[in-house]
Amino acid sequence: MQDSKYWVWLSKIEGLNPKLLYDLIEKYNNPKILWNKTKDELIKDGVKELYADKITNDEYKLNLNKYLEYMEKNNIEIITIKDKFYPDKLKVIYDPPVVLYVKGNKTILNEKAIAIVGARECTKYGENIAKKVAYNLSLNNINVISGLAKGIDAFAHEGSLMSNGKTIAVVRMWIR
Repeated sequence: MQDSKYWVWLSKIEGLNPKLLYDLIEKYNNPKILWNKTKDELIKDGVKELYADKITNDEYKLNLNKYLEYMEKNNIEIITIKDKFYPDKLKVIYDPPVVLYVKGNKTILNEKAIAIVGARECTKYGENIAKKVAYNLSLNNINVISGLAKGIDAFAHEGSLMSNGKTIAVVRMWIR
């Protein structure tokens, strides 16, 4: 987890959008380099002062151990945009996240998959269709991706699991 800590640190800095993070990684190749930069060095390198302030704010470094301990306790790994497990299809979007937090089988992230999302408050018909579609997709070795929210998302996961399929839940990790 030693090298990973710099990726976790960078991903937890508030106010840095995915496109900016991607551009920073393209420029510096490794967040450890950013970790060691001063505000003046970043500005000299062309980073806007607002972002240089955020990157050099020690608050994010101070909270890092809390994040790492939580991840270790809960068996959460990271996949960086430079990692072989990072989903190929995610790399080609305009603003891919530079870090994914993963719990479970990360090898399925590049397998054939389809996303099913919908209303949290749905009808019985919506529930049945979500389960049926996910069930049939899974029977055909297509993984189901959803948000794990109640409603259609949860029913899609449930339908996939009923046929012993694989599911991927996309959620945001919040640690304060």
